[in-house]
Amino acid sequence: MAGKYLKDKAYEIIRQKIIECEYIPGSILNEAELIKEIGASRTPIREALNKLEQENLVTIIPKKCIIVRGITIDDIAEVFDARAIIEPQILQIYGQQISKSFLKDYLQRCQEETDTQKQIHLDEEFHELLYQTCDNRYLREVLRMVEGMDHRNRVYKSNDERVREGIREHIKIIEELLKNDYAAAAKHMLEHIKNAKNYAMKKYIG
Repeated sequence: MAGKYLKDKAYEIIRQKIIECEYIPGSILNEAELIKEIGASRTPIREALNKLEQENLVTIIPKKCIIVRGITIDDIAEVFDARAIIEPQILQIYGQQISKSFLKDYLQRCQEETDTQKQIHLDEEFHELLYQTCDNRYLREVLRMVEGMDHRNRVYKSNDERVREGIREHIKIIEELLKNDYAAAAKHMLEHIKNAKNYAMKKYIG
């Protein structure tokens, strides 16, 4: 039990630092420094790193180094493609489970908030709620991995205008959910994801 706790602790700490870009893409992680920083032995650290490698967040080169994976065009495209397949369907299937009181409060906050960082948190708050509404544990595992990659992309290169446009797109989604029109909400969600993908692709190519 203690070993699992330490592995999970190490995994969560390292993962959070990666997706928040505290460990920047392309940087090298030192196993000895991780052991000291997290306060765990080599075994849970290595188990955590192996799990992070499965999520494509690090690359382990045996007997050499651990590299925080860079953010590639292919990564971005695949993350948004996965979201475009899954999220509109979740809205249609599970949208009715989202509290109307939450939606009304969320809509008001979207309409009133002007701070870019808080708008980013608003965007992520809704997508996280959507993921939690889905009661399929396999989909939630996929979505957790996708969310981590997406968040890292946002932190690494964000744009105020795209954030504001994203909030305007969220407002359209919420308005349809409040009318119980889940098909229309799903359509707006797909447009939202496509727009976000187009922006993300342009900013990295440019």
